[in-house]
Order: sequence, then structure tokens, then C-alpha cells
Amino acid sequence: MKVLMITQAVDPHADLLGFVPTWIRALAARVDALYVLAGRVAPCNLPANVEVASLGKESGAGRLTRLSRFIRALKEAVGTKKADVVFAHMNPEYAIAAAPLSRAPVVLWYTHRAVTPKLKLAVRLSRLVVSASRESFCLDSDKLRITGHGIDASLFPLTPPPGGLNLLSVGRLDPSKDMETVVEGAALLSKRLPGVRVTLAGEGPRREALEALAKARGVPVEFLGKVPYSAIGPVYRAADLFVSASRTALDKAVLEAMASGRPAIACNPAFTSWMPAERTFAPGDAAGLAAAAERVLAGDRAQLGREAREKVEREHGLGAMMDRLVKVFEEAAGRKR
Repeated sequence: MKVLMITQAVDPHADLLGFVPTWIRALAARVDALYVLAGRVAPCNLPANVEVASLGKESGAGRLTRLSRFIRALKEAVGTKKADVVFAHMNPEYAIAAAPLSRAPVVLWYTHRAVTPKLKLAVRLSRLVVSASRESFCLDSDKLRITGHGIDASLFPLTPPPGGLNLLSVGRLDPSKDMETVVEGAALLSKRLPGVRVTLAGEGPRREALEALAKARGVPVEFLGKVPYSAIGPVYRAADLFVSASRTALDKAVLEAMASGRPAIACNPAFTSWMPAERTFAPGDAAGLAAAAERVLAGDRAQLGREAREKVEREHGLGAMMDRLVKVFEEAAGRKR
């Protein structure tokens, strides 16, 4: 099978999309050829059966230039190179742009709770749709297939938590990630467990307000800003507990922290559907967050961390996810095993 993958970036050092090269390597091991078209590209080692083309964002290419390159690369991949499937990663716009120009079926990957007119159109134009979990895709569609998130556990060595009261949250500092609840919850927790500290990895428009909130509540918060994907592993390992108050889809950061052996608490439905209730809290519930954090920190953190890693490997591991994804491609292309 030959696959054209369209994605935003191929860059091992990107903060949000640094995992894409690991996906490319895993997918390349399961197909005959993988053609990758990305908005921007940075140097990285990829298998011999992978060809990467850039739309030119890294060199400042304008919108019309990028559009021209997109059309040319798409036609070459599905025409001359005979790609069997077009895999539009995350952005509905890719599926919308590719479907009218491609003889090959389009498979859209989308993990976000937002439902937009663009998403609805992309789903109509796509042969099949893939998401990490049922809760990560909020449209009812018989096209939907679930694969898991695709976490490369080999990038996140299993180590025991340090044994302190270090809370970590990773994500953009914007309203959807609700870092305010993390800070408020830590403030409540510190009344029961003095010495609580918070680390926030990410950047965004809420940083100044979060700094003011932390100061007002008397909670020590370290703001790391954007952390390259290649450097996020040590950040997970320095934490005792990962906290997610995100109201969007289940963030990969939660699973990466769990793969590192860190217990996690969260409020997202995709998390609460497969984790014990004592490790969950309601969205925006700072008191619930503090109670869940206290329960975990009072337990055997190392054992909880080992169980977390096993769960990630079993349900969201990269190899199993790619095997499921290839089956979706074969279904889209009308192939039978």
C-alpha cells in the first residue's frame, strides 16, 4: 500500500507536533511507500521509503505559493506515484482541499471536541474518519473508526515519581485548557499538603492572568513556556502527579506522562471513561481536583505509575494504533485481508 499523509509539520523539536516523525517511522514500517506533505519541514531521520515535501512555511512561502505546491504535490502523489489513500492529519481543511482533486479516498484524522462547519464538510468528503477515542469526536457518523492515540512509550522511560508534591500540567495557556482550575486546585490542596508546587509547560494568552492568580493564591508556579517535544520527557519525570483540566479532547500529554510512570488526574470524558472515578473530577471543579490529587498522592505512586504505563501501552500504544490505522486505510481503499 502507498499512502499520502498531509500534516502541519514534520519537526521533531516542535512542542505540539513533535510526535509526527515517530508516527511517520511507524507507519512507514507498515506500508510500501509513504509520501508526506507538510506545511513546514525540519531535518530529521526517516526511513528510505518515505518522501517528504514541504509547502514552504519554514521559508516564509506565501499562501498562494503554498496552495500551488499543495495541488502539485497532491496530483503527483495520487497520479504519478499512485497513492492508494490520502491521510489528512487533524486539519479538516486538508480533507476539503484534497478530496475534489484526488482519485484516492481520503481518510481524516481528527481528535477535538469542537464541531465546526469545516469539520462537517470534511467528514462528508472523506471516505472514513479516524479518532483516538469515541469521546474525542463529537459527530455521529458511521464513518468513524477508533484507533487510540499512538504513544511511543520508548520515548518515555518508566521511572518512579520523585516523591514530592510537584504537580504538572502541559498545554496551551488558553481557556480550553483551563489552567486556572489547576492553580485554584493546587491552592486548595496546599492547605492540606503544604509544599505543593505547580509546573505549567506551554504558552498562550492566559499566561499573565495565570501568573497573577498564582501570586494571589500563594501557589509556587513555574512557567516553562513552550517545551520542544524532544525535551518534554525530563519534564514529565520531574513531576509527581500530572493534572489536566482540559475541556477539549484527551491530550496526548496526559498519556505521555502516564507512559513515563506518572499518575494522572483529569476531567475530560475520554479520560474519565476508562480511569477509576477517584482519579477524576468535574470540569472547572477546583475542589474536586484537589481531592483527587490528594487521594493519588497519599497512595503508592510508583505502583499507580506502573499501572498507568501498562494501560497506555495496551490501549494507546504506537504499534497497535498503527496496525489499526492501516486496517482503516485498507477498508477505505476497498481492500480485504
